[in-house]
Amino acid sequence: MLKVYNTLTRRKEVFRPRKNKTVDMFVCGQTVYDDAHLGHAKAYINFDIIVRWLRHVGFKVKYVQNITDVDDKIIRRAKERGVEPLKLAEYYTKRFFEDMEAIGVKQNVDLFPKSSDYIPQIIEQIKTLIKKGYAYVVDGNVYYHVPKFKDYTKLSRISLEELKKHRIEPDPRKRSPLDFALWKAQKPGEIAWDSPWGKGRPGWHIEDTAMIFTIFGPQYDLHGGASELIFPHHTNEIAQAEAASGKKPFVKYWLHCGVLNVKGVKMSKSLRNFITIRNTLKRHGAEALRLYYASTHYRKPIDFDERNLEMAERKLEMLYNTIENLRYAVSDKKFDENEEEFLKFTEEVKAKFADAMNDDFNTPLALSYLFNFSREINKFIKKRKVSKKFAEKIEREFRGLGYIIGILQKEVRTEELPERIKRMIEERERARKREDWKTADRIRDEIKKLGYILEDTPEGVRWKRVKAIKKASYC
Repeated sequence: MLKVYNTLTRRKEVFRPRKNKTVDMFVCGQTVYDDAHLGHAKAYINFDIIVRWLRHVGFKVKYVQNITDVDDKIIRRAKERGVEPLKLAEYYTKRFFEDMEAIGVKQNVDLFPKSSDYIPQIIEQIKTLIKKGYAYVVDGNVYYHVPKFKDYTKLSRISLEELKKHRIEPDPRKRSPLDFALWKAQKPGEIAWDSPWGKGRPGWHIEDTAMIFTIFGPQYDLHGGASELIFPHHTNEIAQAEAASGKKPFVKYWLHCGVLNVKGVKMSKSLRNFITIRNTLKRHGAEALRLYYASTHYRKPIDFDERNLEMAERKLEMLYNTIENLRYAVSDKKFDENEEEFLKFTEEVKAKFADAMNDDFNTPLALSYLFNFSREINKFIKKRKVSKKFAEKIEREFRGLGYIIGILQKEVRTEELPERIKRMIEERERARKREDWKTADRIRDEIKKLGYILEDTPEGVRWKRVKAIKKASYC
């Protein structure tokens, strides 16, 4: 039975979607004015693992992740570069999709709606809020009047007085300091659309609820995003949606992931302490990045340390070595009772993995079972050769668990050794036979310097290529 931690209720709840096994899921996506960084990657990978598990256990998920292509930051960046805002957004949307595909996220999202495609729906929702008395017009701007909505603090659990200290848009024309913009009147040179209140553009928060109403309707199952979005963004989404429709709750389950920090400070473009996804992928594999994030529970923040990412790379290599070892152990022997017994153990591993994932997607615990599975496979095949049937079954189950995290999906290819290395290995074997351990160790160290690690096994010498890891640089 799957349980999730619901930010709205501050407790774990049994996950019961509104329509039996169908899940409508929305995750706040990218504001496309620059390349996505590792902080963004954490959120998108966290929720990608969640959607993989939901589908694995039989839910039919419609996963929507929006693209904000109308925003103050986009307008400012476009003005700096002398280009049209939507052209700038289009350029970075393309690059964002490339990044998401590279880290294994894009493939699992069903729809990426853009804000600019929902202007008519945004205008209609604003008109509804004005008609119901939740919004008012001032000089072509439309503001949401927060004190009118009595449940405004139910997601953040912060008092109205305390919220005034947070990110509030200053404007002396507002009825309350907490009021926020639904529609912004056009400033000279800005992108704008016609509306009943004059030319202008939507505020950030209304974009999401208008597109959600169009795609899912006024209520749906699961909304995800980073914890920093609880206030004001998700708080304002609830206020808009429930006031417009009169239906509660707008979202049944709110899931929030921890942010990525650098030396205790959130990774952010404004602070210039960020590393882009594409620059990271020049040094590290996407699967290592996914393993790095999955090693911490999704609700917890991570303080970025490249050494931990390098460690994830080494751990991933160990898991792939298990697959190689399993293949090396295959012989023409028949499937036997020892293998049958190990397959029973495999079912126990899968059950424990499932229990961990069903407990609010506890990936660190799930990974501990995967690594234990890896150790037990290696112990089993160290003592014996195995049947092809057994090896194929174990590899399939091993990779199947890895798929939930988004790892162990690459093909294992045996690389051809350079002739020079082959000769050095042969020379080392001759030294080992005459028990000249000093010479054997020296040759092994020389081979390591050339980028290859040797492993002595009962079946003979195995080798693997060592990947050089470059250090990160912040933007």
